[in-house]
This record gives sequence, structure tokens and C-alpha cells, in this order.
Amino acid sequence: MKNVVKLAVMLSSLFMFTTVHAAEVDKNTGVKVSKALADSAKRSLLGEKGKFPIQAEAGYEVTNITANLNNVVFEYKMPSDSQNTPLNDFMENVRLGLYSQFCDKSDIVNVLKTYDIRFIFRFQFTDDRNIPTTLSIDEICELE
Repeated sequence: MKNVVKLAVMLSSLFMFTTVHAAEVDKNTGVKVSKALADSAKRSLLGEKGKFPIQAEAGYEVTNITANLNNVVFEYKMPSDSQNTPLNDFMENVRLGLYSQFCDKSDIVNVLKTYDIRFIFRFQFTDDRNIPTTLSIDEICELE
């Protein structure tokens, strides 16, 4: 789970540039923000010349990071079948890591809310099941 927190910390670096405050919410701007976030996350994980997949110490792989409309999509290949993986625990650790990095930064929260940017996590398991999970900034920053 240390790698999940490391990924969250890396994600925080990609939000540092998001001081975008537009008077008019434009769909194309949301797409551009999502693409910039995905590109920044890739650079944070891979450097300038690295390639996917990246093996995490916990055994899973990050296979890609892309943008799709107002979504930043993280794709994972999990080392077990979908029935034996505590995905809820994994996602709660991701959420808590993101919470500690972003939720006290109102400019980041405002940009993500304004453009309705969501984070999609796609998990591919050894039993050929693909399970997506989505987090919005409201879900990330919700109090327990």
C-alpha cells in the first residue's frame, strides 16, 4: 500500500499547476485540464523516457494513464483474480492518500469541481474481469 500512497503523492505534483479559474466553464477546457493532468501523472511516474507498464512493490502494475473527456484514467493489472482482491481497501487507501494531498488546497478542489474532473481506476484481473472505480473530488474530500 506504500505504492498507492506514493502514487497519490505523485498525483499531487500534477495538481500544482492547476491555478486555472475561468469565468466561463468550457467543455473543451475540462478536456484540456484532464489531458494535462494525465500527461503530468505520466511524467511523474515514468520520467521523460519511461514506458508502461510499471511494476509496483505490492505486485500490481500501472499499465497506462490517459485522459478521456473530463476523466483521468489510471489502468492497473492486478496479480490475482477479482474474487480474492480487496478492491475496496485498495481504493480507500488511494482516497485517503489523495485526501491528505488535495483537500486542504481550495484552488485544486475548485478546478476539479468547476470542470467536473473525475478519476477512473480500471483494474484488470487474472480471471479476465475488468472493474472500473470512479472518484470525484467530492468523494475524495468527504469526511468520515
